[in-house]
Amino acid sequence: MQNERKLTFGEYFERLMIFIGLIIVVGSVQLPLMFIAQGKLSAIGNYAVAAVYLLGFVVAIWLAQYAYRKYGRYEVKKVTWQNVKMIVIAWAGFIVVEILLGNLNKLVYHVTQTDNNQEIQTLLTSNHLTLILMGFTAIFCSPILEETIFRGYLITAFFKSTSKWAPIILSGVVFAFPHMDPDFAHFNVISFLTYAILGCALAYLYITTKNLKVSIGLHFLNNLIAVGGMIASILYM
Repeated sequence: MQNERKLTFGEYFERLMIFIGLIIVVGSVQLPLMFIAQGKLSAIGNYAVAAVYLLGFVVAIWLAQYAYRKYGRYEVKKVTWQNVKMIVIAWAGFIVVEILLGNLNKLVYHVTQTDNNQEIQTLLTSNHLTLILMGFTAIFCSPILEETIFRGYLITAFFKSTSKWAPIILSGVVFAFPHMDPDFAHFNVISFLTYAILGCALAYLYITTKNLKVSIGLHFLNNLIAVGGMIASILYM
């Protein structure tokens, strides 16, 4: 396979530019939701922007999948019961780590949740439409988009199939940055570590199984519990 040979500088640069472009896409897909959250649009305007928002995710996922298939080692595999067990065990392990780091975050930074979760909760509470849209995309769309980019593309477009810990660590660290406050003055090391560990867990599952559906499954489960909990607290508080 061409991905197993040593890449030239030009090939690395091309793939890096594509990866940066995909990161920009990830950061851009949520923008339409901001307009709805402001509450200044008419009902028709809200639904039109909502359609653009959902279409943006479709296009973003298509672009990520295209890059993954063209430059990475794209494989189609079924999810086995062993894969499901791995997903549940990895999620349970991460929850323990998240609880420990969450308590440490309270002691050091005096915050009860990460900036990313706070932003999600703010959008969820804006109005019913943003709650539905954000809930749907966070649980179903973001796992597919982010896993395709941070695991599928990043790991297989830049690393050989025999590489393990280097892509796991890099994938985890790079995954953490888009989930942080863009203002470096508010940089939270513990929150960064939380997302980096999650990213590493996702990368470990992907590299171990060579099945992107498995890391998507863990990402889906994590978001389902986290965002589902936020939605439940909003609806029943």
